[in-house]
Amino acid sequence: MGAPRERTDVSLFARVWVAAGPVLERVGLARARGRLVAGLSGTVVEVGAGSGVTFEHYPPEVRRVVAIEPDPHLRAHARRYAARAAVPVEVLDSVAEALPLADGEADAVVFGLVLCTVPDVPAALAEARRVLAPEGELRLMEHVRADGRLGRVADRLSPVWSRLGGGCRPNRDTRQSLVEAGFDVSGLRTRPFPPVLPLTPMLSGSARRR
Repeated sequence: MGAPRERTDVSLFARVWVAAGPVLERVGLARARGRLVAGLSGTVVEVGAGSGVTFEHYPPEVRRVVAIEPDPHLRAHARRYAARAAVPVEVLDSVAEALPLADGEADAVVFGLVLCTVPDVPAALAEARRVLAPEGELRLMEHVRADGRLGRVADRLSPVWSRLGGGCRPNRDTRQSLVEAGFDVSGLRTRPFPPVLPLTPMLSGSARRR
């Protein structure tokens, strides 16, 4: 398990995200979150749990959710959601690059709109691979760089957007990062996801260790 990386103070953006959350959930994110965790069981690690809105979607076959959230404002919200979740949820102060689990302990690792903000994506994916059981799966719902003109727009906006958006980068090639980290990405699909994120497509589905 690696040492925690330096954290970005994202509390201002966290407050905006929590305030906007109900609208975003109504226009499509709630359905997407349900698909993200459908069919999971056993021990699940949710990396970057945010305000905890995914907790209500976990199926009863999930025995335990270990939710990682470094931002104190979001973590406080997540703990309130955890208290009324239908499955056991433990919300921990940690980072994606240093998951507090043993090797092979998790049946699934869930990333939902978080890899765009992680400072060290290769380290985060290496940690996910480490804690996954041999037959475990990585579930993903991440906005990624678009092709063509929209991708170039995202490249230009990325420095400013990152400062305003709590470190969010709208131009990350997450599929390639997963391949380089040793995951089979044949179970992932990319599709548009307006109006929630009109600039960037959504990469979602399941990836497994190669």
